[in-house]
Amino acid sequence: MARRLLPGIALGAMALGVSGLLVILPTVSSACQPVTTSASVSSAQVADAIAPGSDVLIVGDSYTSGRGSTSGVDGWAQDLVADRHWDATIDGYPGTGYVDTGRTGSSHYTFGPRLERHAEDVDPQLVIVQGSQNDWLVDSSTLQARVEKTLRDAEQTWPDAVVVALGPSAPLPWAKSTVGVAASVSAGAAAAGVPYIDALAGQWFTAANSPGYAAIDGGHLNDAGYQYLADRVSESLDALAAPGDERCA
Repeated sequence: MARRLLPGIALGAMALGVSGLLVILPTVSSACQPVTTSASVSSAQVADAIAPGSDVLIVGDSYTSGRGSTSGVDGWAQDLVADRHWDATIDGYPGTGYVDTGRTGSSHYTFGPRLERHAEDVDPQLVIVQGSQNDWLVDSSTLQARVEKTLRDAEQTWPDAVVVALGPSAPLPWAKSTVGVAASVSAGAAAAGVPYIDALAGQWFTAANSPGYAAIDGGHLNDAGYQYLADRVSESLDALAAPGDERCA
């Protein structure tokens, strides 16, 4: 059963990243998900981490808490957890990022401290950090450094877990303003040696599908959009878990 913590809201300008040291998942559809792996994260490790019943920790912003959905609390994370039958802790909080503190104005609500707070109560096999579209006012070097530190800390806290970063995933036209942030997140994930899921490089949200997937505010997703995002993330994780000769179906 999924455990939902800290329901929230997050928005902001997001970014496009195309690089990653271990894994780059740039494609859109289920037809082909090319990935690149390294010895430090094997396909077998990922397969174990994403299996039904796995303990999973997801930390992110309002996309993780489900703002824009009919209920206001069911986003891509809740859909993904239900679809994959995980036992998950979902921690989404308003307006937060790797650096942005959200409405509280407290640094305790950024991704790093929130991950730390879960160190004593969860022992996840998979950790997904989603964002950071709210870090749009942060300079690129500062953001990249914070992303790297946050992801490295997560790896050190849970050395047996697979840590994955999910970048910005806004519908158009919001996605057009997301180039800088995701580039920094991608670079930070690469420096930390963490797989990076790149929805923007994969053009998951297009001019054709965005109107049907965007919430009324234009910056979040509706129910269909969150399910679509969950499906794409699920496919990316499956691609990461597949043996090298099976990654492009």
